[in-house]
Amino acid sequence: MRRIAILILATFLLSSILTPISASRLTVAVQGQQVQANLALSLVQNVTALPKVQTTVDADANASAAFTQALRNADPAASASNLTIGLLSTGKELNLTCTFNVSGVSQLNGNILSVNMTWLPFAVKSDVRAQNFSFNTVGSTYLRSIVTHYANASRFVGLPNATITGVTFFVNGTSIGPPAAQDYVGNFTTLNFSPLNPNIAQWNRTYTVNNDTTTWRYFLPRSLNFDMRIERKNVTTDYTATYGYNATISVPGVGRAEGNMVLVGVGGGQTEWAMAAIVILAIASTVIVQLRYRNRKKRITKFQRK
Repeated sequence: MRRIAILILATFLLSSILTPISASRLTVAVQGQQVQANLALSLVQNVTALPKVQTTVDADANASAAFTQALRNADPAASASNLTIGLLSTGKELNLTCTFNVSGVSQLNGNILSVNMTWLPFAVKSDVRAQNFSFNTVGSTYLRSIVTHYANASRFVGLPNATITGVTFFVNGTSIGPPAAQDYVGNFTTLNFSPLNPNIAQWNRTYTVNNDTTTWRYFLPRSLNFDMRIERKNVTTDYTATYGYNATISVPGVGRAEGNMVLVGVGGGQTEWAMAAIVILAIASTVIVQLRYRNRKKRITKFQRK
């Protein structure tokens, strides 16, 4: 009955147009009392040559401890388990996938499951490695030294016989000084989700009838948008590093958010029956209106024929 009511309701509502999200994303899926987080992240850069690595890491104690510590810094009750990491670095592009379960954040009260999303803006600050590749502290490990080199070279711009004739650093298209550029790239980490807003009620909410799923989406600007412009006589070369992500939370059924809590019914609660009743009344009203319109049209037609 619940699914039928929801399907009927959806026929009376306009379908929402979903804005495409970026390739990089943090996805949280709630199924029963299990909360699973999935990360699909991509860093694209040509500032330096990253180590070429392709590997999968399961049940790494150091990585699991780093994730759990990051979650508990945001929410002391949260912890990570069953962590799986996939890593592909081509030298210029880093693709990172992570899957883990989040425990200690869901609670069932009667027919209502509540999930606390306070942990969501977590940030892994430590150096996490796979095959000796520091895939989290990319900024301090790989990018900063290159930017520092050109920041120092910029002091000699304009000197006689200097190879480099100009060095300019940009963040989000705005020129910044060398020290700021070094700090900007040096502080970058891939597993920093602190910019996320934990108040899920302020996210973009959508219900999809096809799979009976409620989804919240949060869109952010790029957390790394760096450009380093090097001029050598008549040749100008741009070195860039870009990274960004969006977040999605999905729950089965019709869910709602209150602050940082996501609530969803897991049984035939009174709210769902009330929704079904509203839908039935809406259908009945529509049918009555249609019948009256047709009867009136028939009467007008007969009158015109006479």
